[in-house]
Parts: sequence; C-alpha cells; structure tokens
Amino acid sequence: MGQPFGGGQAAVQAVAAGVPLLVVCAAALYLRGQYRRYGRPHGWPGLCTAAALATAAGLAAYAVWPLPASVDGLCADPLGDDRSGPRLLPGTRQEVAALALFLAVGLLARHRFRRGPAVTVLAGAALAAAVVAVRATGLLGLYPCAYAEAPPGFVAWGAAATLLGWLLARWALPPRYARGWPAAVADRGAPGPARRLTGALLDLGLWWFGTALLTALPHALGATGPGAGGPAAVLLCLGAVVIAAPALTRRDRATPGAASVRLALGERGYPAPAARWRVLARTCLLQGPVAVLLALGLPWFALAVAALHVSSALVRPDRAGVADLLCGVRVCTRATLDGALPSRLVRYSAPPGEAVPAGRG
Repeated sequence: MGQPFGGGQAAVQAVAAGVPLLVVCAAALYLRGQYRRYGRPHGWPGLCTAAALATAAGLAAYAVWPLPASVDGLCADPLGDDRSGPRLLPGTRQEVAALALFLAVGLLARHRFRRGPAVTVLAGAALAAAVVAVRATGLLGLYPCAYAEAPPGFVAWGAAATLLGWLLARWALPPRYARGWPAAVADRGAPGPARRLTGALLDLGLWWFGTALLTALPHALGATGPGAGGPAAVLLCLGAVVIAAPALTRRDRATPGAASVRLALGERGYPAPAARWRVLARTCLLQGPVAVLLALGLPWFALAVAALHVSSALVRPDRAGVADLLCGVRVCTRATLDGALPSRLVRYSAPPGEAVPAGRG
C-alpha cells in the first residue's frame, strides 16, 4: 500500500502542520458549541469546561508525540538495542502523563458530563485504543513507520485509570465542588481578557498552521518543487482571508477565532455592528502590523504591537484597546448585538390554556 502524498519529507512536513491545525479547528468548534449552549463560562463549571478542552488536547498530543517534522532517522529504533538504562526516565514520564490524562477523563466524565461508570470505562478504553492505533500505525499510515509505541496493555491500563478518575469524582471531591456542569447565563457585558486572548490565539493557530499546511501541501502532492510557494506571501494572503475577509463580511464583524468564543465588534456607545470602514481601520492598525511582522520573522516586534494595544484594555472598564479607541469600536459579545440567549437557558413557558403573565414569554 502506497504512502499518502507519496511519503518522504514533503509528506511529513504537511502532516506536521495539518495535525496542529486539526486540533485548533476542533478546539474552536468545541468552544463555539459551549458558548452557544451555555453563554459565558463562569466559576468552577467554567474551569471544568476548560479542563475538558485541555484534556482532549493533551490526549491528542500524547497520541502523536513526538510529532516529527523530518524523516531523518525516523524509522530507526528510538530505543536502540538496549531498552533499559537511560531510556527509562522518558518512558516513565510518558506513563505519568498518560495516567494524569486518563484520570482527568474519568473525573470529567462524571463531574462535568454526568456519565455512569460503564460509559466512562468504555470511553476510556476507546480513547486508549485510539492512542494505540495512532502510535502503532505511524499516525494512521501518514508516516512511513511507527515512530512511537504505546506501553503493553495500554487499553486495559487506560480503562482502569479512567475508572479510578470516575471514583475520585464520586467520593474524593470536596462538597463545595459538587456541581461541575454549567448553568446557562445571559452573555452580556464586556468580555474579559482571557476570552479575548483565546479568540486571538485561535486566529493565530488557524493562520499559522494553515499557512504551513498550504505551503507544504503542493510540494507533497508533487505540484511544485521544494521551496516554492513563498511562505511569507502565503502568510500574508491567508492572513487577509482568515482575518480581514470574515471581519468585513460577517454581521458581527468577528474573525473566526473571535466568533468561536462569541465575540463581536460593535459601535462605541450603542449595540450595533461596527461600520466596515472602522473594522478595516482597526485591522490595519492591529492585525495587519502583527501579521506583517510575523511574516518578516520579527515576533518580538509583533508582540510589542499587541502589548501596546492591550495596555489600555487591561485598565479600562469597557476593555477597549488602543486600536479600539482610535477607531471608535468596542469588542462585545455576540448576544449584545442580536439579543440571543443561550440555547440551554431555561425560560418560562406557560401551560396550554394559561395566560402568559405580563413581562414573561
């Protein structure tokens, strides 16, 4: 059976960019669903929601770690002829990491998702089997050989660790942490720095790893030679597609990362979508310089531009950054513009034949 993309260094580079991009896309979809159903995460349930996302990302990283970007020495035995001695410590660290991840799966299955022990054990076994399949097949055949291996009996071990995590959630959590699932709340007010940073990091991940994939994929498919494609030019073009185009065409004026956490750009002083010329000016003052500096290989200068923008957002009550103040826009929640409520919010519904009281319905 032939290797996908013909195998070789070009294929490995494409996969090394595609896997992180897939994780970023999955995280964006997960957060979009959570914000749509429950509104703004808050309190201990909000931390459990974040822990579920971190656990999923950790399992994905464990399944593919170490994700090689080169074929040099890839198919050599990583443990050598002697599988003892100095190689024991890295293996031990991986086993400890796997134990922590599957304990978290079991704890969250009961405490956050309210699943029983049978479903939890089956989920743990299925996740462990998926890890074994990814490692044993060289990332499902995308790599020319299996570059990492799972410990013997990993499926049974993962199921047992998941059950142990479920039991810890059942008996070991203090009473003040009795509720781990979220309650829907109206998503109004100025979004906090963590939420805005999450949206910005998702945009950065989509842009950066998407550019790496678009640069490597034509060479992997044999359409271009190595080095063709102009990574800097691809970075800038994809930045325009990912950042500028959605912000100018969407009603909420949000980039994909900001939209996944239900953010929007509104006019200063009243709840209406910001004018397109204001959004374009903000893009030229903030995202544009950051994208150009990153494309030129100047990450510290790009970080300085972002820090200058954030400096006012950390101290102002309306969380307006420097670019927001100059362009007359404000970052707000999507619900501030359209008045939408979370889909899991419990609303009063009168029984058939009963009049709806004034102020309800």
